Amino acid sequence: MNANTSENKSNTPDEVLRQKIEERAYHIWLEGGSRHGDHELHWLQAESELAKASNKKKRTPKPN
Repeated sequence: MNANTSENKSNTPDEVLRQKIEERAYHIWLEGGSRHGDHELHWLQAESELAKASNKKKRTPKPN
């Protein structure tokens, strides 16, 4: 079994976040034409997008 599979039921919050970043970076890579050599930029972009989405969720007021 691959260590990166989602079948691992004991994922810590850090592991879950890393998996989300990895998946988003992969999709960014696909959307960019699957060129190699930009993996660090894809990772940083994915981190940034997920951080913005997380902050937006925290700021959204809950309906009463």
